Amino acid sequence: MSEKEISITKDGVVLKGEIVDAVSAPLSTVCKTADTILQVVDNVVGLPADYLNLHLKSFRKAYAEGYEKIPRKQRIEPSLRLGCNILKNVAYSAEEPELQKLFAQLLLSASDVEYASSVHPSYASVISEMTSLEANVLSVHFGRASTELAITSEQAEKAYSNLIRLGLITFRARAYSEKELVQFVGKRHYSVPSRQEDFRKLVVDVINDLQKLKNSVIEDKRRSTKPSRKELVLTKFGLDFVHTVCRNVC
Repeated sequence: MSEKEISITKDGVVLKGEIVDAVSAPLSTVCKTADTILQVVDNVVGLPADYLNLHLKSFRKAYAEGYEKIPRKQRIEPSLRLGCNILKNVAYSAEEPELQKLFAQLLLSASDVEYASSVHPSYASVISEMTSLEANVLSVHFGRASTELAITSEQAEKAYSNLIRLGLITFRARAYSEKELVQFVGKRHYSVPSRQEDFRKLVVDVINDLQKLKNSVIEDKRRSTKPSRKELVLTKFGLDFVHTVCRNVC
């Protein structure tokens, strides 16, 4: 269903040009509480009335508590497109409370004027394609979470692969450490010798350092495609995702 078919106005929810009586609360009323926002979207999505209460307790609780912390002047109504997208996807996370919290945070960001502009409609589907473990890897390894994550290298590799597939992280050339840079430049300082007989040694040192630098550059070029010269970082898409979805969870 396109955005032209569903819209919210001051008169209520408009479905294909007609006011829908079941969800016709004025916009000012809709924005007052978390429950009224969820109720409007619930009716449009068509979830069973007790589904959110029975199966998505983590989602409803996290959203309700977070909504109360948003200053009243910053509260806005999430777009119907995003709200419906979130509820459709969170419905499949009934057994994964950690993912439900991410969906709740996404809806909270969309309900806060300070963060709403950074919310992308695809974030809900991105969360639905993550496991709880991958969400933890994202928060601990790339977010601000300070907790430890005890997983095997194989689990981490699988998580990285999916996070890369989702466009949240990517490989980039790793910055050189101080030790590596010293290997490139050889001696840190050269000084003009005070004695004539020391010039020969100075020339030999310079030639040796130049040769060492040449060999180091060639070796680094050879290793540039290897994992040791790469590191995983957040993409711009991933940065915005963490900023809006993980800000109070990760």
